[in-house]
Amino acid sequence: MKPAAHSSLDLSLRQMPQRQLLRAPEDDWTGVIDQQKRRRLQNRLNQRKYRLNRKANVGRSSSLDASETSTQPSVLEVNTANNTGVVTTFSLSSAAEHEEDDLTCTLAPPGALRFRRDFEAVAYESFLRGSPRIEHLISLRRLNVHRAINENIRAIGMTPDWLRPDEAISIFNVSSTEHNVDQIPSSLRPTAIQRRVPHHPWLDFFPFPRMRDLMIIAGDSLDEDDLCHDLMAFWDTHNTGATLVVWGHPWDPKNWEATEEFVRKWHWLLAGSPELLASTNLWRARRGDRALKWRTLITSS
Repeated sequence: MKPAAHSSLDLSLRQMPQRQLLRAPEDDWTGVIDQQKRRRLQNRLNQRKYRLNRKANVGRSSSLDASETSTQPSVLEVNTANNTGVVTTFSLSSAAEHEEDDLTCTLAPPGALRFRRDFEAVAYESFLRGSPRIEHLISLRRLNVHRAINENIRAIGMTPDWLRPDEAISIFNVSSTEHNVDQIPSSLRPTAIQRRVPHHPWLDFFPFPRMRDLMIIAGDSLDEDDLCHDLMAFWDTHNTGATLVVWGHPWDPKNWEATEEFVRKWHWLLAGSPELLASTNLWRARRGDRALKWRTLITSS
């Protein structure tokens, strides 16, 4: 009997995805035990990826033909009018934006992202039929915060990828960053505390400098999971209503509003941010609502 022939096995060796942007051995963070050094190297690669993606997007956008650009808009503005006749605007993102925008809170349910995509599809269809449903507005408010995070993070010079790791560090804490803060909207430019104290980059997107400082100074006493849930839990239509609402370009403080519940719950974050009080009461006045008196709300909370 002839011995069985040995079957050949072809092995394909591929570079690990996290090492594809390495330019020198000292850039490799795999196997680095020191946590601070590993974060610094990871953020350096995130910056490199951002610059490459930005160049690729510029080239891609210049090559698109008219037929490709005439599809569903990347942002759909949904206008609704209340009984005072004031028109309010919410934005829906297209499916293409979700390729990068899959940010969610740590305590989000497993199907949160799928729920978001399904919800936006239904809301988009109701808009096309000319009958947007009022029950969609609660979730749309929080989806606008998602959009605000992405837009402001990009305006600062980061990408949504930068925010995903729990151990991520702000671009303002990376000493090797090639960063021109003059190109950042004035409301998002880093404070001395943002530069000095290492912190997660998601705290950088709020266009209120004093609020950012208070969050960073609070350290572990700030329940970031709870704050994230209040601001972005589009899947939860039965929560407290303590949230922020974005009505326009998110880098402009004048386009932000704090709900009454948010003022009561997070009042300690609002000290030193009179611009948020002013914009809140401006938007309330446009709807015919009474102005909020923060001192009264804070005292009674």
